[in-house]
Amino acid sequence: MTYPKILFVDDDNDILSMVHKYLTSKGYNTKIVDNGLTALGLVKDEGYDIVFTDFKMPEFSGLELLAAIKKYRPETEVIIVTGYATMESAIEAMKYGSYDYLQKPFKLDHLKLIIDRIAEERKIQDKNKLIRKRARSRHRFGDLLGMSPKMQEIYELIETLRMENPMILIQGESGTGKELVARTIHAESSRKDKPFIPLNCNSIGDDFPVDKLQEHVQGLVQTAMGGTIYLDEISELASSLRLKLLQTLEAEKKNTRKDATDVRIIAATQKELEDIIKSGALKKDIINLLNAVFIKLPPLRERKEDICLLINHFFHKIACDHDQKVLNVTPETLDILLSYHWPGNLIQLQNVFERAYALNVESSIQPEDLPAEIRTFSEISKARQD
Repeated sequence: MTYPKILFVDDDNDILSMVHKYLTSKGYNTKIVDNGLTALGLVKDEGYDIVFTDFKMPEFSGLELLAAIKKYRPETEVIIVTGYATMESAIEAMKYGSYDYLQKPFKLDHLKLIIDRIAEERKIQDKNKLIRKRARSRHRFGDLLGMSPKMQEIYELIETLRMENPMILIQGESGTGKELVARTIHAESSRKDKPFIPLNCNSIGDDFPVDKLQEHVQGLVQTAMGGTIYLDEISELASSLRLKLLQTLEAEKKNTRKDATDVRIIAATQKELEDIIKSGALKKDIINLLNAVFIKLPPLRERKEDICLLINHFFHKIACDHDQKVLNVTPETLDILLSYHWPGNLIQLQNVFERAYALNVESSIQPEDLPAEIRTFSEISKARQD
């Protein structure tokens, strides 16, 4: 294997020493330097494949180094490393072409993962394959994407569910990705080779015979074959059906007959638990039965630091799906997208870019290319500020 040339830039000598010792022990061709100006000279004269740079440094910051490297040697991949992660710094880094954004304190193994990932990408000649690779390799857990603290908490919670199989209740507004979280939990568990069976509870009408529900649920359990049953919008079921459904599932989990199959139950609702209980849509004892583990998904307006990553992901995904070139957004458009409140969450954000491709936007999405409700929101916000 040919290892890439790596340059690590930081004004903290302890970090430099630690990183150099680790990377060289792994066989990487690594050089360390304690200031941005010297680093830029090395990149120009010697050429480096990968540069890790601290964000805040005296005289010449990591962002300035990133911009200069992309000017003189655009093929060099630059990773911003910072102990002061903010939405603004992440946005700026992405605007200037940062490959990734690594927050201190970091695990040394994470450096190796990033380096190996870049090395692997360099081997890929097919442009579409390269796009797909980068789209799924950035600040993600399975198919979940996000660098915000709230998403990190969800990743950690899913990690704890790898070996355990409690019932799970996911709460989140429409469009926040509840089924995607359920599928990720399934894919990361010991049940990943078994079926994932989604059931939309809205499809079970109030007139569904209660005496037939047990037979229906038992059929689902057999189909799942030890996998996962996902109950979408559990609170929308009629109370008699909901109670029978959960009682049957619980009985199946405890069943000792020879053909019995253990399944994991994951349920979801877009309603707040407190509101559900107050309205009587779910009784407290049923909540207790189901809610062994509770996952609350944040709406997009509460994780706006993830928007740039999501934009990048949707651009590449849609371009690959439709075999079209990758678009981008102008700074003015990005400001509008970051200030919008996103009532439709991830689905609404994705629809913005699908719409742009459908309208055959040439290269960059301008403010006038955005849907009317987003443009109107921006105009009203500006008028209020004036």
